[in-house]
Amino acid sequence: MLVFCAGCNCPIVDRFLLKVLDQTWHSNCVQCHECRCTLTEKCFSRDGQLFCKDDFFRRFGTKCSGCSQGIAPSDLVRRARDQVYHVTCFNCVVCGKQLSTGDQLYFLDENQFICKNDYCNSKVLADIFIREF
Repeated sequence: MLVFCAGCNCPIVDRFLLKVLDQTWHSNCVQCHECRCTLTEKCFSRDGQLFCKDDFFRRFGTKCSGCSQGIAPSDLVRRARDQVYHVTCFNCVVCGKQLSTGDQLYFLDENQFICKNDYCNSKVLADIFIREF
């Protein structure tokens, strides 16, 4: 009886075959749906599709509050309030400065914040503007 690969639909005549999600596969056909890398040790699945760890968490895991992209388990992050950001997305919306752990920041809304320097400068400008009128 011929067994067909779930990935390429060709017969499996190899000495070894893989059983993933109750289907049989050529070892080279077990690939990540996103990046097409061959999955040799672990794979993650959703809706019958296979993913490597990074692509699975990027697509279905926690999303960055700055760019709305997924955060992989290996990504460095910053947290502020209940929000999670990629390190590269943790920036002041006024000057673009990347903030580090321990830097003071001031939230404008749920996902946007400014650094202490821009906050202080904006208060000075607001005071000047109010005095002129």
